[in-house]
Amino acid sequence: MYFYMIIFGVVLFLGIPYVSSTFAVNQNASFNNQTNISEAGNGKEPANELILISDVIENRLEKAAAILELTTKLPEMRVLPFSNLFNTAFNGIPSNADMEKRQIGQEILSRYPEEIVSFLFLMPNGTVYLLEPFTRQQNLSTSDLSYRDYYKGVIETKDTFLGNVITSVASGRNQAQLAVPVFGLESNNDSIIGVLSAGLNFKTYNDILQTVNLKDQERIVLLDSNGTKIADSDQIQITSLSKNTIGDVSFRNLQSFNNAMKGRTGIVEEMVNGSSMLVQYKPVKAIQNNWVILLLRK
Repeated sequence: MYFYMIIFGVVLFLGIPYVSSTFAVNQNASFNNQTNISEAGNGKEPANELILISDVIENRLEKAAAILELTTKLPEMRVLPFSNLFNTAFNGIPSNADMEKRQIGQEILSRYPEEIVSFLFLMPNGTVYLLEPFTRQQNLSTSDLSYRDYYKGVIETKDTFLGNVITSVASGRNQAQLAVPVFGLESNNDSIIGVLSAGLNFKTYNDILQTVNLKDQERIVLLDSNGTKIADSDQIQITSLSKNTIGDVSFRNLQSFNNAMKGRTGIVEEMVNGSSMLVQYKPVKAIQNNWVILLLRK
C-alpha cells in the first residue's frame, strides 16, 4: 500500500510527463567554425541537444528526489526501533531487523532501477542503520559515513541534498548520493532522526548522452560541481561505472566548465587534453547545486 502512495505522489510532485532515458535527440545544429568566445547573453543560444539533455537530466534528478522525499513521509520510515541492534560486524543492523524499511528499500530498487542503485538509512550521527541491497552493507569498509558531503549537507540544511561524485565504500565504484532528512513522527517535529540516501544510477546518465546523434569528433560529458565526470557519450571513455578513482579526466580547470558553474551558457575555444577544441557549455540544475554539460568538437 505504501508503495502506491510513493508512485502516486511522484506523479503529482513532478506534474510533468515521465521522460525515458532512451530518448533520441536529432542534432540539427552544429558548432560554427569561429574561434571567438560567445556567450548566450550576447546572442548565442545553446545547441538544441544541450537544452534537451539538460531538461531530461533535471527531470531525472527531480524524480529521484521526489521518490526519496515521499518515502520519508511513511510512518515506517520515521522511527528507529532497532538502533540498539547496531553491530560493527554487520556494518549496521542485522539483515532480518527492521524488515519494513528493508522491504520499502527493496521495492524502490526494484521499481526504479534506472534512478537508484542503493537505499541507505543513516542514524543522526552518520552511522549506517541499514543499506539495501544487504550485500552492499556487508561490503562496507566503514559504518561511519558522517564525513560524507551529502550527510553534512542534509544535517546543515535540513533539506534534500545532492553530493558530488565519490568512490563508494560499499561497491568501490564512482557514485553520487542523493540524501533527504527524515523527521520524527511527532507533529511539528523538526528533529532529524535519520538521513535517507540513494546512490544514483550513473549508467542511466551515460545512456542519455549516448543516444544523442553526434557528428564525427564530437563528444558530450556530464560533470559534477567539482568537474568530476559523471557520464560520457564516448563509450570507450566511460570510466565512471567501474574505476575506483574519481580523477579519470580533470575538466575543472577549463574556462567552459567554470563559466557554466557561474550559470552561463556559451561557446569557447580552448585546449582540452592537449587538443584545441570548441566547447559548448551549459549548467544543469542539480537539486541545490549545478552540474555541467560540455559538448566538445575538434
